[in-house]
Amino acid sequence: CHGPDETTREADLRLDIDGEALRSGVLGEGDLESSTLWERITSTDPDMVMPPPDSEKRITDAERTLIERWIRQGASYSEHWAFRTPRRPSVPQLPPERAELVNNDLDAFVLSRAHENGLKQAPLASKTELVRRLYLDLIGLPPSPNQVDSFLRDQRSDAYALLVDELLQSPHFGEHWARWWLDAARYADSDGYEKDKPRSVWFYRDWVINALNNNVPYDQFVIEQLAGDLLPDAGQSQRVATGFLRNSMINEEGGADPEQFRVEGMFDRMDAIGKAILGITTQCAQCHTHKYDPLSQSEYYQMFAALNDFEEATITVFTPEQAAQRNAVEQRLRTVAADIKSELPDWKQRLEQWEDDAQTALVPWRTLTPTDLPFEGQKFKVLDDGSILSQSYAPTRVTNTFTLTTTAEKITAFRLDALQHPQLPRGGPGRSIYGTGALTEFSVSIAPADKPGQAQPVKWRTAYADVNPERTSLPAVFRDRKPKEDERVTGPIEYAIDGDNQTAWSTDNGPGRRNQNRHAIFVPEQPLEFQGPVVISFTLKQNHGGWNSDDNQNYLLGRYRFSITHADLPITHLPSRVESILQTSQSRRTDRERADLFDYWWSTLPEQAARRTEVEQAWQAFPKTDTQLVAYSLGAPRNTYVLTRGDFLNPAEQVAPGVPEFLDTRTGSNERWQVEQPTHPRLRLARWMVRPEAPTTARVVVNRIWQAYFGRGLVTSPEDFGYQSTAPSHPQLLDWLAVELVEHDWDLKHVHRLIVESATYRQSSRATEDQIAADPANQWLARGPRFRVRAETVRDAALSISGLLDPTVGGPSIYPPAPAFLFQPPASYGPKVWATSTDGEQYRRSLYVHRFRSVLYPTLQVFDAPKGDAACVRRERSNTPMQALVLLNEPQFVECARAMAGRVLREAGPTDADRLTYAFRLAVSREPAADEQSVLQQLLEQQRERLAAKNIDVQQLIGVEGSLYHQLTGVHAEEAWPWIIVCRAILNLDEVITKQ
Repeated sequence: CHGPDETTREADLRLDIDGEALRSGVLGEGDLESSTLWERITSTDPDMVMPPPDSEKRITDAERTLIERWIRQGASYSEHWAFRTPRRPSVPQLPPERAELVNNDLDAFVLSRAHENGLKQAPLASKTELVRRLYLDLIGLPPSPNQVDSFLRDQRSDAYALLVDELLQSPHFGEHWARWWLDAARYADSDGYEKDKPRSVWFYRDWVINALNNNVPYDQFVIEQLAGDLLPDAGQSQRVATGFLRNSMINEEGGADPEQFRVEGMFDRMDAIGKAILGITTQCAQCHTHKYDPLSQSEYYQMFAALNDFEEATITVFTPEQAAQRNAVEQRLRTVAADIKSELPDWKQRLEQWEDDAQTALVPWRTLTPTDLPFEGQKFKVLDDGSILSQSYAPTRVTNTFTLTTTAEKITAFRLDALQHPQLPRGGPGRSIYGTGALTEFSVSIAPADKPGQAQPVKWRTAYADVNPERTSLPAVFRDRKPKEDERVTGPIEYAIDGDNQTAWSTDNGPGRRNQNRHAIFVPEQPLEFQGPVVISFTLKQNHGGWNSDDNQNYLLGRYRFSITHADLPITHLPSRVESILQTSQSRRTDRERADLFDYWWSTLPEQAARRTEVEQAWQAFPKTDTQLVAYSLGAPRNTYVLTRGDFLNPAEQVAPGVPEFLDTRTGSNERWQVEQPTHPRLRLARWMVRPEAPTTARVVVNRIWQAYFGRGLVTSPEDFGYQSTAPSHPQLLDWLAVELVEHDWDLKHVHRLIVESATYRQSSRATEDQIAADPANQWLARGPRFRVRAETVRDAALSISGLLDPTVGGPSIYPPAPAFLFQPPASYGPKVWATSTDGEQYRRSLYVHRFRSVLYPTLQVFDAPKGDAACVRRERSNTPMQALVLLNEPQFVECARAMAGRVLREAGPTDADRLTYAFRLAVSREPAADEQSVLQQLLEQQRERLAAKNIDVQQLIGVEGSLYHQLTGVHAEEAWPWIIVCRAILNLDEVITKQ
């Protein structure tokens, strides 16, 4: 009733702003008798009391007492705790008997709060418990028995600190903690929405792994993800980092408006930045001024404007090995060029003469901009240069006609340019996964403007293009359901005018050369002459895609332009790249352009045939690469408007890039923000977020790290540090950690080390009934953390315990075994490819499991992994019977039990006791208690009796043929069967998936 929402505020009274509340006179500062507010909340008159009797809201007696005290003390307002720059608080002074429990300053804050709440700290956890906890927390894998024993034997005073250092330096640290960030970055391997097409974005995932392993300072970590492409000398790594901005879902449904879902993607980015970095809820403000926090709708769109400056690009990326291959090819080409220059002492003069001749032969082309565009699922956008950009839905087979009215007295040739654009895969010029396109047939029809029904097709004499691949069968991705019966081919430009639907001209000239501007010229049988305006229709038939449009199987041109010329025949033909260079003055050409011009010139020399062959052979060694979604700066932000109710079709006033003033308390902060940081707005925004005095940024990240270790944050609403957030349980500790991070140059591993070396972290998790009753959620940290590990660690632990785990770090996503029906309708909107990984890749860590947003891998979904459709900074943690069934029966967990049994029989001692103890230690690090050992021994004997009675088919139950099992494990299947059952039981223990 008395907040920022004008639609619900019946009186002109606001109590959420101190100035307006004080001016209203309703508070009665210090004088309870004159307080209208107090009169209202204590009234017994139903017409006077607030909240009204018919309201769902109530004021408790405790709240009423608190308000009374507040009014008596002067009714003063204070700034919200999270919106003040953190200051280092004094470390609490503890009595000597409690000071012994302090390992570092962090502990003093925890002990002080626990004492205030009448709690005593738990004793230290055992060394076995502690080493297991540390391994699970720092690298997400349980320790092996040898690793546990090594720590137990180490009597050095700093043994624990040395183990912490070792695990922080492990490449598996970045793997484990990458998932922590990728949840917030809404990482997934598919587009989302109904088609949920696969996407290639694993380079971003690996960038996060490497950044965390290399301890990239958190301020740099944030800046590169928001604006890495704008940094000086930005390379592949910085551009890949902007994948953070591109993890939004993409809608390519047939009816989708590209601009609508570009704006939806921007809303998603604002939400992710708010949750992951700023700790504020931004979504409300996309439609109206925030109801609770001091974020106006205008300020929301000012931040939006700073981000609203890039194309959603897809670039080619190289692994280090691929980069070395590419460099070797380029060096070989440079060597060829250098050899030619040394052999031709007059090459400069000859090149200049050739250039003079080529300049005079350039043909004047006039662009024709279509005014009548097809209306279908694929959307067409006319760009400023008259070219057409295909967007949104990408069909596999399509025939499109583009029409315009123009005047042309004479036409001697038509030209089709296939052009690059950042939105296209690898920059285009096509929409296929390779950035290529194939043109089945190109046709033109012309009619007098006053008689459009009398259109006549143009008959072709010839055609030529600047790329003419050899006749080639279609790559597998473009083939029909029955690939052996698919006779379609691609090849030279003649295929685009041969009337044969089985042939097509392709822009694909192989890796390394396929992603550049291309063009084709079509010459009619006779020059065309007209009197008066004519209607010209260009038709592109493109029938060389695959059968499944939901799986990126299109083979379409992505951006194209139509032109005509009246130049006399024959028309001199030069590659698009060469034309562009010749049209650039020599003084403005880059070294790359000069080299390209030289390379084209010498390739035209008849005497260099052998060298041309050598160059073609060099290009064959160019590596096959992958792609990554990135931000590609436009150079300046788009015009940005406040969108009424968040509707992209309903813009209101225009806004300039800026920031919310409540997070930048300097007077006139937006004006100063514009003047003091004269850099690109997106880069300026990124740097502003991680400036040392930023009120929420450091608090938010240390709180989320704390949450990962203890199961709950110091603020239990990590996505919201605003007025509706939960108050910090340890406000001074939160500020101390935030300042510690900033003053240590945003060193995240420093925070990790502080936490795991603290006595707070090293406490035993055992709790008495009284302790649980006094503090059920362990809010006051008087005992160690105890909760189920996250979904990925559940699977990774089973793989590690069994010995199956492939520890390879990084690389493309994997496809472990999964039910086939999940990827077919009706479980999936359309058919999806799930090519089950083999050769051990199926045993890689869960971080690498391919994530379809619409069909999350079942094992991860059951254990509460998020889908990646929105930023997640706090996972839910459920306990369901389905989880136990997964651990017992899911095929890969059964496979882990089989492998674990083989490992136990190979590696443990000869007796049952030796083997049961070893199996138990593999799984939970400690030795079994006597009653646990007895239960397992009974289970083992029961299975032996079943086997002796021949009541089971071992091969069927093991799931593999006996000799193959022996080959895989070195153990006979009959000997292993009872142990497989025991290992399945052990892997199903709660303790296996619990950190304690």
